Amino acid sequence: MATTLMGLVLVVLLQVLTTALSAQEASRGHIQAIMAAEKVLQEYSGEKKLAAGSFQGREGHYAYLARVTPRFEISDPHMEKRVRCFLIQVTVSWQERGKTKSLDLQTIRTVAQKKT
Repeated sequence: MATTLMGLVLVVLLQVLTTALSAQEASRGHIQAIMAAEKVLQEYSGEKKLAAGSFQGREGHYAYLARVTPRFEISDPHMEKRVRCFLIQVTVSWQERGKTKSLDLQTIRTVAQKKT
């Protein structure tokens, strides 16, 4: 009886351990995807790269699609500058356990530019 009970407890413990390791692996993949998306957001948020368009690429094991969309522009006739606001969206996708996973991050960047 004790051997049967120990066998059942061992099976349950192995299932719990397997579930915990799977959750840890999924969490690690998700965190790395967020870090890749943040890196791409920072790259496309620089004043020199703020231009409308879509850009694709890879960051390690992660494929990304970055979209930069102008949202609005404020121009004061008394000032020599205009303020432009851009929406930057990054979608990162990766393969995990035979399934495609993805996440989206977005931010808004504002830049003051001289009128041309």
